[in-house]
Amino acid sequence: MTTALKPLPETYARTREDLHRLAVYAVSPAQRLANDEIIMRSSHGGFETFEYDGHVARVVDDRLVLDGAAHPITTLRDAASFLGIEPDVGQEEQFDVPPHGDLDEALAIDLEAAAVLADWFEFATEVLDVLRHEATPEDDVTIVRIWPEHFDAAIDMGDAAAGRRATYGGSPGDRHHAEPYLYASPWAGRIDSFFDDPGFKGAALPYSDLLAAGEPAATAVQFLREARDRVRRHA
Repeated sequence: MTTALKPLPETYARTREDLHRLAVYAVSPAQRLANDEIIMRSSHGGFETFEYDGHVARVVDDRLVLDGAAHPITTLRDAASFLGIEPDVGQEEQFDVPPHGDLDEALAIDLEAAAVLADWFEFATEVLDVLRHEATPEDDVTIVRIWPEHFDAAIDMGDAAAGRRATYGGSPGDRHHAEPYLYASPWAGRIDSFFDDPGFKGAALPYSDLLAAGEPAATAVQFLREARDRVRRHA
């Protein structure tokens, strides 16, 4: 794992929210309207859809890229038009989705903040892939997916029938957490005191703790393994 974490700039929260709006109202819908799939993934400099009808829509820094053509990110309406759709404002009803706001208002994408967010998704994907590679067939582990409504990178793994399945992920921050964080959320709820986050029924490792760690990736993997092992022991 080579992705380094950097301090959050003051522009991070606004950039994160506007990129979340871009993902949920324009980028993900461009794929969903073609194949009913909403998930995205980390990519260099940002995030992208999976392939749909021979296309991949990418967010790279402060640009949208489609079929090799780059387009500056300006407004939600303009971004959706570039991707060949109308803004999917119906997604505002989904849990954790920010309001779409004025479709013609300029999105505030600061390059430094966008780079930190891209690095976070890449870092989260790398540490989640460690768990994936350690999974057993019984874990029925998923790929790492960025979900547009939550705007987090996550996997599901574990024996659901035995009550030992959980979601493990990396959020870039939300209404409960101002900074990014890794998390583990057992489907069975708060199975023990390790899972004590006040905002949801799981455990969280905040970005500031990772920055303070001598080896952030090792600290992240240790946290995820601890959560996984506790879920596996749950009766």
